[in-house]
Amino acid sequence: MVILGKIALGVFGTMVAGVGLICSEGFVTVNVVEHQPEQHHIFVMAPAAIMPITARFIPADKFDKAARQLKPYMPTIRAAMDALEKTDDVTLVEVKNAEEHVLVRKVGGSVIVDVDDHDDHVHVSTPIGAVESTIEQIASSQSSAAWTTHSDGSNDDEDRDTQ
Repeated sequence: MVILGKIALGVFGTMVAGVGLICSEGFVTVNVVEHQPEQHHIFVMAPAAIMPITARFIPADKFDKAARQLKPYMPTIRAAMDALEKTDDVTLVEVKNAEEHVLVRKVGGSVIVDVDDHDDHVHVSTPIGAVESTIEQIASSQSSAAWTTHSDGSNDDEDRDTQ
């Protein structure tokens, strides 16, 4: 009986550690309220750690173009993300007109986007660290096929981009 208790404690401890690891980066929250014609409410909360993990399961060839476009800007993106994490809470963008209000701000360690118009309210909150990890994952996901060079000097990417 003591052995079963130790096994159960070990399994429980492993589960708690796993949940702690998954939740360590915070949570992504999406809250959408649609008012017309009927009221609908969608609320999703997921561990932010799934963003870069999910990106690992997407085939690299699906990210080739994005990776090529991101690569030259990665030093700037890293510097911007580091500066954004270190800065105090700040409103990054605010747009108001008669029909809608869009607010993008940094609060704590998250980027929060709120969009309100006469029909809908949308709220998205994402931890900055998870965004940075996901961008890093996408930028490093180029497949080796992306750099296959043909005898005429072109590569597969150039062929795909022109199609």
